[in-house]
Amino acid sequence: MESLEYEMAFLVRRLEAARRRFHYGLERAHYLLLILLERNDRQSVGALAEQVNLDASTVTRQVAAMKSAGLVDKHDNPDDRRGGFVTITEAGRDAAAEVRERRLERIGQAFVKWSDEDRRVYADLIARHNDSLRDMLNED
Repeated sequence: MESLEYEMAFLVRRLEAARRRFHYGLERAHYLLLILLERNDRQSVGALAEQVNLDASTVTRQVAAMKSAGLVDKHDNPDDRRGGFVTITEAGRDAAAEVRERRLERIGQAFVKWSDEDRRVYADLIARHNDSLRDMLNED
């Protein structure tokens, strides 16, 4: 556990340093919301908030900024006047694709000396870790 804690502490630090150094053209939160909408369009703010482990008011503010930028649209829910649905626009899809391309290039540089098998195994382990973190954060 000590080795995991040590490596994760530096991984988080280096990921934050990379985020500050490399500008991808979208805020990280906006990119995450866009990729969620790419995979499953027409989601409520509450559903999006749950997936990114944020409160709905924070995501509401992010969606408002994204709507102003033309990245998403917000639609009323005829069954619930308080809520609505968020959908991705073509501009949102284009922006997400552009950011993804830049991110893939940077990630590729970091893993250039890794074999395809090592990259696949690492991706599987990260997915497993993300699932564990999600489950831990969603515990009552």
